[in-house]
Amino acid sequence: MNGWTGKLLRVNLTTRETGVESSEKYFGYVGGKGMATRILYDEVPAGVKPYDPESKVVMAVGPNSGSSAPCSGRTTLCFLSTFTKGNAVVDAHIGGDVATQLKACGYDALIIEGASDVPVYINVKDDKVTVEDAAALWGMTTTETTAALCDKEGTGTTVMSIGKAGENMINLSCVITGVAHCAGGGVGAIFGSKKLKAICLYGKGGTQVADPKRVLALNNYVMSDLMGSNNNHVVPNTPQSFSEYDSPRSRWTGHPGLTWGAAPGGPVDTGESAPGQPTLMGYRCQKAVFDHGMIAEKYTTKMIGCTSCPVRCYGAVSLPQLKKFGRNTTHANTCLGNNPYGGLMKAYTDFEEEGDGKLTASVYSAILADDLGLWDNYGELKATLNYFMDNGYMEKILKPEEYAEIDWSKRESGDITFIADILTRVCDKNHTLSTLAQGAYFVDKQYHDLIGDDYINSAALTLWSTIGAKRHHGNECAAQVGMLTNVVYNRDGMCHTIVNITGSGLPYHLQRNIVEERFGKGCLDMPKNYTPMNEAKARFAKFGVVRQALHDSFTLCNWVWPMTFSPRKERGYKGDLSVESQYFSAITGKETSEEELDFMAERGIQLARAMTVKTYGTRDMRHEHDVIPEYAYSTEPDVPVFTEGTVKMEKEDWQLALSMFYKEFGWDENGAPTRETLEKFDLKDVADDLEASGLL
Repeated sequence: MNGWTGKLLRVNLTTRETGVESSEKYFGYVGGKGMATRILYDEVPAGVKPYDPESKVVMAVGPNSGSSAPCSGRTTLCFLSTFTKGNAVVDAHIGGDVATQLKACGYDALIIEGASDVPVYINVKDDKVTVEDAAALWGMTTTETTAALCDKEGTGTTVMSIGKAGENMINLSCVITGVAHCAGGGVGAIFGSKKLKAICLYGKGGTQVADPKRVLALNNYVMSDLMGSNNNHVVPNTPQSFSEYDSPRSRWTGHPGLTWGAAPGGPVDTGESAPGQPTLMGYRCQKAVFDHGMIAEKYTTKMIGCTSCPVRCYGAVSLPQLKKFGRNTTHANTCLGNNPYGGLMKAYTDFEEEGDGKLTASVYSAILADDLGLWDNYGELKATLNYFMDNGYMEKILKPEEYAEIDWSKRESGDITFIADILTRVCDKNHTLSTLAQGAYFVDKQYHDLIGDDYINSAALTLWSTIGAKRHHGNECAAQVGMLTNVVYNRDGMCHTIVNITGSGLPYHLQRNIVEERFGKGCLDMPKNYTPMNEAKARFAKFGVVRQALHDSFTLCNWVWPMTFSPRKERGYKGDLSVESQYFSAITGKETSEEELDFMAERGIQLARAMTVKTYGTRDMRHEHDVIPEYAYSTEPDVPVFTEGTVKMEKEDWQLALSMFYKEFGWDENGAPTRETLEKFDLKDVADDLEASGLL
């Protein structure tokens, strides 16, 4: 079989029975996210809660996984949300080697069901699958667990594990692989509820592709002509000889004179890596410097990333300053993972040079959070902790003895052990601080009498919806388009399709001309100079989420794909949005157009929306789900909406945006799928189910 393996692995933790089934009936959902969502729909009845034994976690990959395509090393996990309103279906994504290993073991998906009454781990070695005792691992950090299992199961084993946060069923907890690659969304707590400490994967198989030469030709085309750097930023951060443009916002940060300063054997100059030089792509993204500033250059050892990724967006640093705190002195991370909780501090104490105090706090907190398996929810947990500290609420919610045992002066003095004092207690289910890691929706419910309406609606928290979902690129990114890309999710959207365009580094007029050619005039506003909603914006927003769903199903990294733009001037900087379908055709042997593949991806979106309607028990998604907080309308109160310099939104215009977006997806005015739309996507059984529940 080409692309897919055709097999699902099922592991029941209650009975410790395992079994293999066919995955072919799910091929119409592509794989990954689409496949996992359908399995949850088929097998987890409405009304089941995330910590119930009937709750399941489905881990799935797609036909592209293991194919060698650039940035194809992603895995999707689907489950019930632990932290947002309704506990509706969500998905999380993990990198490292997981996708390749699951495929090498011979499976398109792993279905985890039931619950053990003692700690266990799942061990998959090709077709040998066992549920093993994990009593000795319970209480270990994720790093310790990984080391112990690699020692036991052999070098080359990929380990996914939970830490203290997951063990204690803290809503905001994650699964970690490769020390710092994270699947968030609360899945770590579901593992903990099932007493599942870890999953080990080791396979010697591979991915069969229909046309290997065509796949290799596509790889060369993408890396030579289309791909830039992280987030597919297609111009360098600084002026370079090969580039007509540059942008300080670009993540194409490598340039002559910028080094991996702590590389073994001496500094390595990142140099120039012009288009057409795929073997130099790994030097383009000096992410530690992008995230931490120039102070990070002398401590950077190299860049790392996921299997099959030439971009390498994880900055590996070696920081001797951490010896003082008994922590590992090396770590690698990216984006928010590079500073999940360093911002809890009010001051930083430098150690050896100016600025290294803040860097040390960032890396210290990243190592600590990853070891604990504590998820930051795209910055929400840090924002919540700061909100309660800055507004004097800690003394009011903590027991007197809990408050007294914390040295709050460390926050002001720059003693970064304050971060450990807070986070270790957050992960203790018996400590009141753990209530602040329930997720914003549940924090608001528990403490509303104390904090009022301001918390859930505050710009400090920056949610996209009052269901408790964090904004993961919203109105600050292409106005209504950016905010609309969050609507189809029950957590933060994790959708980078649009921000990859607006942040590409190309001048606005080039961006606009290229995207207007596809979506129509007025689809892309100038940054901070927004116009009222129009239908072209609705088409653009739909494209954003459909491609994200495709990437999470195929699988591909949405931090880099799609190839909307190109770094090549001779192409007019225009990318190629048909490349995904070309890969699908080459890998599976089923010639599939761009439109057909997008249709398959959208099928998963339609199904997930129907599941949310059923979970909420109402069709009124407009007023129960797609509600953006007040800060989006009230920011910069003296600046009128739709004037230059502001990203604020207007309430009536948002309702118009929703109506246009719903129309693009074939949903009714409430934002719920219609029978006609569901049947169009071969989801008649779902339509019948909604109708039987009075929700169609």
